Amino acid sequence: MKRNTPIAAWPCNNPDELYKAISFGDADALAKELAVSTAQVTAWRTGQDPVPKAVFLWLTLRNSKKLGPQFGPFRGFELCDRGDALVCPDTGIRMNHAEVYRLPDYRRAQRLVEQQAELIERLMKERNFYRKNCHQQARFGMLLNQVFQPDID
Repeated sequence: MKRNTPIAAWPCNNPDELYKAISFGDADALAKELAVSTAQVTAWRTGQDPVPKAVFLWLTLRNSKKLGPQFGPFRGFELCDRGDALVCPDTGIRMNHAEVYRLPDYRRAQRLVEQQAELIERLMKERNFYRKNCHQQARFGMLLNQVFQPDID
């Protein structure tokens, strides 16, 4: 019986992933990328030879649109279908390629927001101080007016 699906000599939990990794694309381009002959790629695709695990892992990583654990805090981010934006897995927020050039402006705007918030807080403290001081001066003035009656002519 002749095989027509790829096989693996290592424990492969998901044969669909193996099939997807090795069976699509131009065989000549794939052979050139992997530095093997086109006949070898054909043998892997038809199941005549088992697909090496390193080849499977390389092709899976190359075809993946999701960033892996080696990307630290960006792990799990996905490239959108059009390929022009990264999508955050938690929030679904997209960051387009064009926005990368605007990052300095975003950082400057964030810094300005923080400075404005600090300025507003400082101005509110000063306002409260002067308001309190004004009420205190008015009370002292009333006490002095009671002690020393002003001359009203």
